[in-house]
Parts: sequence; structure tokens; C-alpha cells
Amino acid sequence: MKKEKTFDKKNIIVTGAAGQLGETIVNQILKSGGNVIAIDISTQKLKKISRKNNWPKNKVLCLKVDISKAKEVLKKFSYAEKKFGKIYGLVNNAGVSIFTNWKNRTEKEIDHVAKTNLKGTINCINQFLKQSIKNKIEGSIVNVASHYGVISPDPRIYSELKRRNSEIYGATKAGIIQLTKYFAANGFVDGAKVRVNTVSPGGIESNLNLKSKNFIKSYKYRCPINRLASTEEVAKPILFLLSDESSYINGHNLIIDGGMSIW
Repeated sequence: MKKEKTFDKKNIIVTGAAGQLGETIVNQILKSGGNVIAIDISTQKLKKISRKNNWPKNKVLCLKVDISKAKEVLKKFSYAEKKFGKIYGLVNNAGVSIFTNWKNRTEKEIDHVAKTNLKGTINCINQFLKQSIKNKIEGSIVNVASHYGVISPDPRIYSELKRRNSEIYGATKAGIIQLTKYFAANGFVDGAKVRVNTVSPGGIESNLNLKSKNFIKSYKYRCPINRLASTEEVAKPILFLLSDESSYINGHNLIIDGGMSIW
């Protein structure tokens, strides 16, 4: 007897799909039998990632969307439903940061991060919940925050990189954790049968990180598991929270940082 796959033909939206983690999330969903609406602000990057992974067009719908614009989110989410059918899951993975010192922070930089990380996440959650209520869907949302929504970046581990995550980045990620709690409760109260959870990753292996030996050494020293995460180690818990295997988990923030935030 053929084993049923976790997301057998279910449609799931992934924002920030052209990024390093987004690419892995899409691939893991496809392996688990699902279809993906892959959303990113960059058409060029989406095309490049799609060609690289040979994403089948009958399984992956690539859409350019600026999630900070509510009308654009409404239009593209509705189009995705028309093309692929009812949507059962949403991964809010899109996010941006800035790496200049707080002493030189500009209003434009603050607005850029807040519009994408907070306003964009709200826009996507709102539209997904509305469509879920209309279609009587029991679904799941997973928001991607950061352990820097819980702890402060340690500037000592970023000295060689000459960059560290900003105060506005951490503030928006903390905001996403709060949004998760709000919609986990109020979504159900208002008729949406959709669970809402968050994952908060720590450091993930990237080309930039791996170029800095001092950064890797310092990060390992701070992290009990003594290494950075792979994208798969973050993507798989996201799939768990999307799936029916986590059917009684709602409003939870799962920290995936190898224990770095326990200090």
C-alpha cells in the first residue's frame, strides 16, 4: 500500500521563497507531496532558484509580490487560489534587516524593515485567514521570527564581519512572536480554524558566515551544540508545524538555535 505523503496535493504559500531558507522550505514541501505558491519580491531571483531546482510548473507557482502592500497581497493570494485551488498553509518567511550601527540609523531604514517584517506579515496573515474562513479550511500558519526577537545580538561575535543585526530587526521579530499569539487566539474566535505558530531560528550556515573564521569560532563558543544550523534543520520543524502532526500546537514560539538563547 502506497504511503500517503504529509501534504498530499495541499497548496501552501511560502513568502521569501527565493532566499536561502525559503528555497529549502519549498523543496521540503515538494518532497512531502505538497504544491507551493512561491512568493518573493524579486522575479529574477525566483526564476533563478526555480531553474536551479527544476521546480515543476504544475507543482510550483512563482509570483512576484510586495507583501508590504495589502492590495497586492489580496490580488496575488486570490490569483493563486484561482490557479491552484484552496490554500491550506502559509509560511511567512520573507524578512529583511539592516546592518549599520544604531547611531547612524535613518528613518528610511526603520520604515523599510518594519514595512516588510511586520506590515508584510500582517497583510499575509489577514488575507490567508479571510480566504480560510470563506473556504472553510482547517489550516496552519508558520511565521519565521528569530531568536533575536527573544535575546539581544552579542556584538562580540560579529566584530570581524563588521556587521550585526539591528535594533529594528530584533524589535520586528519580537513583534512577529506577539502577532502569532494574537492571531492564534483571535483567529479562532473570529471563525478561522487556523493554527498559528512561530519558529525563531538562530544562526544559519550561509556563504557570508562561513567566510569568517572568527565569527564561526565565536558563535560556536556561545552555542551549546557548538555549530550553526543548516537550512534543513530549520525547514523541517516548519513543516512539522504546518502539518497535522502538530494539530494541537497553537500560539507557540519554537526556538531553533542549538540552545544559544538559554544563557
